[in-house]
Amino acid sequence: SGTPTTVGSYEVIVVSTDESGNKTETTFTITVEDTTSPDVDPVEDQTIEVNTPIINIELNGKDYSGKSVTHEVSGLPEGVTYDSETNTISGTPTTVGSYEVIVVSTDESGNKTETSFT
Repeated sequence: SGTPTTVGSYEVIVVSTDESGNKTETTFTITVEDTTSPDVDPVEDQTIEVNTPIINIELNGKDYSGKSVTHEVSGLPEGVTYDSETNTISGTPTTVGSYEVIVVSTDESGNKTETSFT
């Protein structure tokens, strides 16, 4: 019994011996998979004056297997960018408008979480 904590395939060998010393061996594999989407901290909707720098937005994702989470960001206004090295959205919007920003966060097993803000 127990709870697996590491993704992978594990070969288990069971040897059964009776009172006469006769042995039987059985082998099977336990495969531990990560099927849970990463948790991502929500981002509040943003309102900022045009040509004024936004307060940096750091994207925080957590994967229960302990592996890294990457983010893809789309829908940012002109002048605002996403830095994948620091997981930070920053910049100065140069065009008035309402923008739906979509963040797709993916863990190393390919599980995805999509969040958005305006």
